[in-house]
Amino acid sequence: MPTFPLDISHILALAEKMIAGLEENKSVFPSPPVPPQELREARDEAVEADDAQVAAQAAAKAATEVKTDKYARLSDKMKDDISYAKHAVTSPAELSLIGWGPRAEPSPLAPPGQPGSLAIPEQDAGKVQLTWNKPQSGGKPAFYRVEMRTVDPAGDWILKGAGISTTAELTGLECGVALEFRIIAENSAGTGSPSNTVTAVL
Repeated sequence: MPTFPLDISHILALAEKMIAGLEENKSVFPSPPVPPQELREARDEAVEADDAQVAAQAAAKAATEVKTDKYARLSDKMKDDISYAKHAVTSPAELSLIGWGPRAEPSPLAPPGQPGSLAIPEQDAGKVQLTWNKPQSGGKPAFYRVEMRTVDPAGDWILKGAGISTTAELTGLECGVALEFRIIAENSAGTGSPSNTVTAVL
């Protein structure tokens, strides 16, 4: 059983065959629901719509080219006046009178702030999962340092990992010992304040 075509050329070819077949074989097809003349009119309307679409696409392409050219000409003329204005003013601030103004100096990068809400959502034998929030102030962190120590105010913090995510999983930790964890954000401008500390006994 044939399937109805989907592309335009095959639809038109089938329409031609149907119109001719219905007109030449009226004894076989005496009263089709859509007579050949109506099929012919519908075919002509479809072809006209196709031609109109092609013309509209060509016109849209031409209009786009004209628009692009007009904006390019406008930009060139504006650049000429900007170049003139740079030499006419007595101070760079006067360029703002024509909307050009001196360019703002880039803001220096600041060290990141303090990571917040450090927590331990999951822990197991020798393993701990840490989560925290990005700093609410300061510059954008380049990475986070994950530090650990045994619960001892005089103990040294040990770097256990670093990354850009706000989660970390540490494994191979000593069991039966109280451990403290903290997070520190860093970027090229410096180091932020340590986060709150959390404690786990694995």
